[in-house]
Amino acid sequence: MKRDMDLIRQIVLATADMEYGAVLTALPDVAPEVFATHVAWMDEAGLVKATHKEGGGGSAATFAAVFRLTWAGCEFADAVRSDTLWNKAKGNILKPGISFTFDVLKDWLKSEITQGLPTVRALAQ
Repeated sequence: MKRDMDLIRQIVLATADMEYGAVLTALPDVAPEVFATHVAWMDEAGLVKATHKEGGGGSAATFAAVFRLTWAGCEFADAVRSDTLWNKAKGNILKPGISFTFDVLKDWLKSEITQGLPTVRALAQ
């Protein structure tokens, strides 16, 4: 199974929008093992605090529950919340056949956000 960055974004945003104390255990139209495997990867990457159970023999995760985002997960949620920016990232970074790391994606998103911010000098005027 390959990472699905759209699904990771969906899980991050769903977690960010949860009520305090809620737990995310599934998403509509996402197979449980696909959800669980992506949550396990997100937990390993430090985006979420979650629990996950793997099937026997090292197979894909079969159950996962997301409790909350980490600090890094909150920053990622802020960076990917804009559909416009996300679509731009998909067009520039997440193209099929292009090799990228998660850190490259995060750095690109941060750069795009920074470039879109007014400068401190402009705010003072």
